[in-house]
Amino acid sequence: MSPIKGISEVIRLPRLGKIRLGIKKENEECVSYPVPTDYFVCPDEVKKIFGEKPKELRIMFPTENGEQWASQYLRCYSASRGLICRGDGETALSRITPKLGQSILPSGLEEVDCNPLNCAYYKKGQCRRVMNLQFLLPDCPGFGVYQLDTTSFHSMKNINSALTFIRGVCQRVSMIPLSLQLVEQEVQPEGWCKTAHVLRLTCSHSLTEIQRYAQIPPGQALLLPPPDSEAPDDLFPEETSGNTDTGTIQDKEKKRLELWTRIKSKIWHFDIQNAQIANWFAKNTNLTVGLPDFEPPVPPAKFSVAVLSLFCDSIDRYAGR
Repeated sequence: MSPIKGISEVIRLPRLGKIRLGIKKENEECVSYPVPTDYFVCPDEVKKIFGEKPKELRIMFPTENGEQWASQYLRCYSASRGLICRGDGETALSRITPKLGQSILPSGLEEVDCNPLNCAYYKKGQCRRVMNLQFLLPDCPGFGVYQLDTTSFHSMKNINSALTFIRGVCQRVSMIPLSLQLVEQEVQPEGWCKTAHVLRLTCSHSLTEIQRYAQIPPGQALLLPPPDSEAPDDLFPEETSGNTDTGTIQDKEKKRLELWTRIKSKIWHFDIQNAQIANWFAKNTNLTVGLPDFEPPVPPAKFSVAVLSLFCDSIDRYAGR
């Protein structure tokens, strides 16, 4: 099947909803105005996972193309026409202004010079820098991205700096577990010092863990349980039969990671609780383990292949398989 030029190569990420940095209130004259919050204003499905007023979200970026999910431009909006101009400080694409007496607005765009210092819209505050940040919320249901918009210089600087650092450490940014936070920061708009809430991108895992996670192919970072309920034939490694000398370190680490991914999926799928996990490990091992121990993307060193295999087998029996 041949592609259609201008259509087949256009790929859009499905958007599930918007996350905001403020709410709207009304004054005595019933005129609405925005009010910033110190938490993320989220859709209901996100609140079920992160709470009513979360200040931190666990996110992933879907691709390596930052232009897809971190678009940053000077944008000017009209109440009746939406986005009417988008520029980078040198060149802009602007909607064609209708001529006098013209009743139908043309939908075309024209390239114009973009200089904020000489732009009447920018001086009036109608044109502002905007970052459209789109990301996955792997803990939430649905297949798509959520969008968060910000006009904060400090938020953009924090996000861009963090992305540069992550690329340097991991050689990629896609499908890496990250934390998007709303934090207090001292800023000086127009020379006045004040405290504002800005975005910060970080990671809750250690540098060693995140580098190991970066070695996982992006397509395997969010593996879901397979539809087949039968356990694979090679579920139990040779260590459980008493032969602990076979297999290289790389093979063991690969097996640990496979078991780790499978167990985390089963915990989520069967809604296994913290107390159940703690009781099993207290009864069958000498380890103190709870649900938070299964949050890292890679298994901590205290989990051997044998222990993970036994635990995985126990989950299968618990599920009635």
